Amino acid sequence: MIAFVSGPVAAVAPGSAVVEVGGVGMLVHCGPATLAALTGTAEAYPQFQLSRDQTCTGCHVSPAGGGLLNENGLATAETISQFGTAPEFFYGKIPRPDWLMLGGDLRGASGYVQSPEKLLASFPMQIEAYGRATFGGFSLQVDVGARESQAGNEAATHVWSREHYLTWQQKPGENTGLYVRVGRFMPVFGLRLAEHLTYIRRWGGTPLYGETYGLAVEYVDPRFEVHATGFIKDPIFDTPEHSNGGAVVGELRMSERLSVGAEGMVTQSDDEKKFRIGALAKLYLPGPDLLLQLEGQFMNQLIEPRGAPKQIIAYLLASRSFQPFLLDVGLGFFDENIQITKLHRECVDLNFHWFATSHFELVLNSRYEMLAFGSGGDSGAFAMLQGHYRL
Repeated sequence: MIAFVSGPVAAVAPGSAVVEVGGVGMLVHCGPATLAALTGTAEAYPQFQLSRDQTCTGCHVSPAGGGLLNENGLATAETISQFGTAPEFFYGKIPRPDWLMLGGDLRGASGYVQSPEKLLASFPMQIEAYGRATFGGFSLQVDVGARESQAGNEAATHVWSREHYLTWQQKPGENTGLYVRVGRFMPVFGLRLAEHLTYIRRWGGTPLYGETYGLAVEYVDPRFEVHATGFIKDPIFDTPEHSNGGAVVGELRMSERLSVGAEGMVTQSDDEKKFRIGALAKLYLPGPDLLLQLEGQFMNQLIEPRGAPKQIIAYLLASRSFQPFLLDVGLGFFDENIQITKLHRECVDLNFHWFATSHFELVLNSRYEMLAFGSGGDSGAFAMLQGHYRL
């Protein structure tokens, strides 16, 4: 049985799962090994960190990475693609003043999902435009895009701004130094992978549409970076995280090829508190042009009066670049309560990117997922072909 539902689902019957599809929920009746497929928004590819630049700001204007590309990012988009083409917004055909940056992303997907029911799906995923105005050491960035109207939401709408924030930058025009941001954005935490259904994002504190209002103080340098964010529950939109809290993550570049980091997050809502600690590491092997990324988290969830589930989330990602292609192989582990046996799940992810031009890529996203290594229920899988066009 498959039912399409719009918006957040407060409760799901046992044996069912919610599959997020670009903001639309797909309620799937399935076995214990549930599978949520598909990518929702276009963000940065940290698979290129260390291999192309030491920091995310080497290619992006945001200190968190993702979104609009700076001059080096545009050049990289052209270099790694097969057919090149001018990388600027609309190929540089639309004149704009120097103080204004424009961009956007269009994304759709089609493919196969087994959860364990078997079905074919095809749908749009993202329609979003970005604008950034710079004045001195300050900049204002606003993203506007389509959003599925959600019944029961505090402000149901078909258009929204996923991110909008004001930034003060210590060194305008450069990609290092101190940044202070205030507004609506995703707290910086973890590996910052674009694929929101990797375990370390889905259950690791930065779920799809988890942006909320906050204040971030960030320092970025080729040798190290630190991001500290305080945030509150979104007063306008009903988001996956209904909490106030704070997050800190720091990375130290031990060399040009090795980076290690530590992180912590505390959140509190009306009925629970969550305490997360974690570690991350990145190792670049220039010979095979291979980047290894690892993140592990321990989360203590205090729920009154029902106890305190303790969770472990881990993800290992190996990314091999051979222009104009990028191959990702990921291994995920999530135990939603280590005090109960056979609640852990594992997955193998395979993503294959073809950067056809500086604006267009095709991505094959696939996963095979098990519960308790196959002994806890039916396994799931998906294979989706995704088209992504950057304006």
